[in-house]
Amino acid sequence: MRHLWLAVIVFALLGASGCGVVEVRDKSALSYDEHMKLGAIYESKGEYELALREFESALAIDKKEPGARFAMGNVLLKMKDYGKAEEEFLKSIEANPSADAYNNLSWVYIEQGRVDEAGKFANKALDAEEPEKGYIYLDTLGVALTVAGEYEEAEERFMKAADSVTGKKREAYLAIYGHLAELYRKQGDLEKASIVEEKLKLFEAATNGAPAVAK
Repeated sequence: MRHLWLAVIVFALLGASGCGVVEVRDKSALSYDEHMKLGAIYESKGEYELALREFESALAIDKKEPGARFAMGNVLLKMKDYGKAEEEFLKSIEANPSADAYNNLSWVYIEQGRVDEAGKFANKALDAEEPEKGYIYLDTLGVALTVAGEYEEAEERFMKAADSVTGKKREAYLAIYGHLAELYRKQGDLEKASIVEEKLKLFEAATNGAPAVAK
């Protein structure tokens, strides 16, 4: 259940050159985009304090741009600072009500056990009509329903999420079926959980090194 599958906005992390490196000049001379790129690099390396600093610097340059607040919300969620993460996602949604922001705000509430709000915002993400990411939002809703004890509905969402995955997205299947196995364990159906977990191990071994989707 703690496999957080965060929807992300790719902020030109690799840039035109494809190297993923931002030349760090005098920090006061960096642009909004450069701070965002540098923050994304720090985040990818797990250096969350540095990432947060860069996103805050980007926000100081353009307070109306929702991308900086969305990025800050993601980092704060990974840091388990749920109160501040909620605040940043809500501000991002106020500026630009995107499906990704709804989805990630749902994860804030899932982590806190606030099941009603988690389900509400997971459904908002689905209602935003971004079919190419529908499996992400269905999986999030499935987790929210599992936390709420709505096991049958949760199972339906996980199955629909798996059916909605397009292409060979290894991490998508690992996340969805991992959540499904946890659902069966919470139900007390250890046989089903073991079957799913065994299939997951086989799938993970068979697809080792396959391209993964962003989380």
